[in-house]
Amino acid sequence: MVMTFFMLPKQFLAYNGNDKNHYYMYNYIDLLIVDEAGQISPEVAAPSFSLAKKAVVVGDEEQIPPVWGTTRALDIAMAISNKVIDGKEQYCELEINGLNCSQSSIMKLASLSCAFDKYKKGLFLCEHRRCYNEIVTYCNKLVYEDKLEPKRGSVVEDKNNALSGLLPAMGHKQITVSRSQKSGSSRQNKEEAKQILAWLKANYEAIVDCYRKKGKNSINEKELIGVITPFKSQSILIKKLIKEEFPDYAQFIDVGTVHTFQGAERKIILFSSVYGNEDGRYFINRAPNLMNVAVSRAKDSFLVFGDCGCLSGGEKTAAGLLKNMTKTIVK
Repeated sequence: MVMTFFMLPKQFLAYNGNDKNHYYMYNYIDLLIVDEAGQISPEVAAPSFSLAKKAVVVGDEEQIPPVWGTTRALDIAMAISNKVIDGKEQYCELEINGLNCSQSSIMKLASLSCAFDKYKKGLFLCEHRRCYNEIVTYCNKLVYEDKLEPKRGSVVEDKNNALSGLLPAMGHKQITVSRSQKSGSSRQNKEEAKQILAWLKANYEAIVDCYRKKGKNSINEKELIGVITPFKSQSILIKKLIKEEFPDYAQFIDVGTVHTFQGAERKIILFSSVYGNEDGRYFINRAPNLMNVAVSRAKDSFLVFGDCGCLSGGEKTAAGLLKNMTKTIVK
């Protein structure tokens, strides 16, 4: 049975006709497998574990976190009122153990409960085979402390690289803009969106031809190109432009925020950074885990579209590292 944690308890709620009462089937599930556990807050998932004999919990704390519905202050107050802790000074112990509802995940809890201990608590799956080595190196340096082992190989060494001579593994197209435009609580960059559309028009068919030659015409066009951006307003704008001005290919090009691409992959990812050179890079540096997700969606090529002026900071920051690793200019 495959379902969300919202649905799971209902499926194991039984009715005793003799006693005329409902009861949960505790310890009934032989094996509970939790996927994308890094996105699940503990209080959402923990009750369902009482229904299972064993569990395998799979996820990545360095990718998209849960959407927490509880603030830290409220979490402290509830912990005290329910006598979980005696005072707020003890709350840090809950944070360390992952037993809080405001900034933890079921993946963190599972890792700390696991008998395995490779680099840190939990079984760390270190071999990476999706992206070319040049791409996953960004993620390795940004969040994994060089503990990932790239196994796919280098672009230069791969004789079957369909994009050889056409696109780099990591590249940047400079779009000089001073400021982006606010759109409600979101942002958009109209010039950036227009240039992404123009680039797709100029390169889409050549890209498809390259993959068809390598794949003997068996390539699925929906697997080729995705456009990722930090802002929903920008994704809506790019979708609109593609649908209106590139309609024959709109069905093959997915556009969305980083969150919508969690768990997905494409041969080529275009990243619309949105910020102008006077805006700063708040979103990019604030959430390294989101940039980790964005970059690792690309199997063969990750291309940044935007003003490199917004990609400033030290090499240990998401923006600074991205600037340093996307020096190849894309036409």
